[in-house]
Amino acid sequence: MKKICLLICLAILTCSCFAQYKNDNVLYKTVYVQDLCKELNSNPGSLFLDVRTPGEYADTSSMGMNIGSFKNAKNIEVRELGKRISEINGYKDKPVFVYCSHSQRSRRASKMLADSGFLHVFNINGGMTGLRQLPVTGNECVYDKLISANAYNIISAADLCNKISKSATNIFLLDVRDDSAFKHISTDAKVNSFGYFKSSTHIPLSLLEANLAKVPTGKEIIIIDLYGDVAADAAVILSRKNYKHVSVLLEGIDRVLSTDSRSLGCISSAYVSNLPYRIINAQELKPFIENTKEYLFLDARTTEEFANKHKNYWQNIGHVDHAINIPVTDLETQWTKIEGYKTKPVVVYVFSSGTAAHEAANILVKKGFTNVLVLQGGIFNIGWTAANIKGFSSLAKLRVDVPDQN
Repeated sequence: MKKICLLICLAILTCSCFAQYKNDNVLYKTVYVQDLCKELNSNPGSLFLDVRTPGEYADTSSMGMNIGSFKNAKNIEVRELGKRISEINGYKDKPVFVYCSHSQRSRRASKMLADSGFLHVFNINGGMTGLRQLPVTGNECVYDKLISANAYNIISAADLCNKISKSATNIFLLDVRDDSAFKHISTDAKVNSFGYFKSSTHIPLSLLEANLAKVPTGKEIIIIDLYGDVAADAAVILSRKNYKHVSVLLEGIDRVLSTDSRSLGCISSAYVSNLPYRIINAQELKPFIENTKEYLFLDARTTEEFANKHKNYWQNIGHVDHAINIPVTDLETQWTKIEGYKTKPVVVYVFSSGTAAHEAANILVKKGFTNVLVLQGGIFNIGWTAANIKGFSSLAKLRVDVPDQN
């Protein structure tokens, strides 16, 4: 069920599509989360428009999607905005700051508002997840505006690292993923790619209530999993058992792997990965390209995806410039096409964070490749990062042959 929910969330993100980035700072203005307070101060009397579902807005949705909202925000789900837009007509000539979870739905909404005559529309890049990834220290002006109905706190990857580095004795890291995932014996190569934090204690969610004696009451409990959903379930259990200081790592280790390691000081010393290859994310890709003389991008998607001929139009998003396409299903027999890169960096990617990239990486390692990297989030995350993360707009140039509709 959890995996189905994650696939639905991905569909929400992808189906709203890259074409809408073309409207950024044309039909509406985009605001990076780091600049939000400055923009709010420059635009008094503004409205926060939350275009997520009512369940997401009220923190009553699926666990991983309950991440709070802005105080006094107006909630109109993007699918209802067309018929309910008159409810905010009083803001046609006033600032409207639009947000969702990851800033894809909010772009659709921002375009609708601009097309309907709203004059001062701001899309919050990265959405609520982007805001929640800001460290608390130095961003109090943002966190003071957020509310949540959760009985637990949400913690960013950056704040987790800060706590590990500064006050490790005051926190208890609880890893609640399944045994197969934690022990890296899952049948899913991607699940096996997630490492762990050295000081964490592993108790699967299914065994948590029977093992509460192992969870101290006098420390802050920080719960970790793969994607943040199972951790939220665990947090509810602990809260019901009267644990007072419970936090969930937002989007789990998946978000840690998607965050620029240069901003996470604890990763090199506190995070353990036993992979025979490396994981690199879109933010880390920028300095990698700038500082690496010779490398190869291996596109492990199907031939149809690479050629923009997939039946799902939203999966036709071009490819990385000069990438070589060898579908993972053909790699065992066609790997010799890239044999010249056995000792050079090979960056493997697929559409998003699918298991195929990890399967391809494992094949290359078995064939003797010694410098294999998997691109976290795939080519999708290159486009998303370029549009939403401050300082990475140049990544957009990496994607070529992108259809106009995407």
